Amino acid sequence: MKKFLIVLGAISIIFLMVSNATAVPQKNSEPIMKNITNNKQQVTLLEEKLEFYIEKLSDITPNIQPKGIIGIITDIIEAIIDFLIDLIDSLINFIDAIQSLFSALIYKVKELINRIIEFIEWLGSIFNPESTTTLQ
Repeated sequence: MKKFLIVLGAISIIFLMVSNATAVPQKNSEPIMKNITNNKQQVTLLEEKLEFYIEKLSDITPNIQPKGIIGIITDIIEAIIDFLIDLIDSLINFIDAIQSLFSALIYKVKELINRIIEFIEWLGSIFNPESTTTLQ
């Protein structure tokens, strides 16, 4: 029994020594754990981006057959027509925006002229003793 207790005590001391040698205080391990967490998050984000780009690349068909000269000319004409359509749409949007700006400007100028006329009439009524306009 004595030998068993000595062996049990020795094993317990060995475990205590190993755990004490491998233990790291929490205040020293916090920055390391934050770095590990940040690195894991960055790796996860990079993996998600990689999967996204792999999906995009898988959409591209690798077995593209050459179309020949007529196919190339057709593609060039389609590209030019698409460009012209986009250009015309942009010009139409630009003209609509300019038109709305000028309409707003003309409306405000008319409003300003009306206010100036009202102000002149009001000034005239102040200096005219026959006027029935009261000061507001």
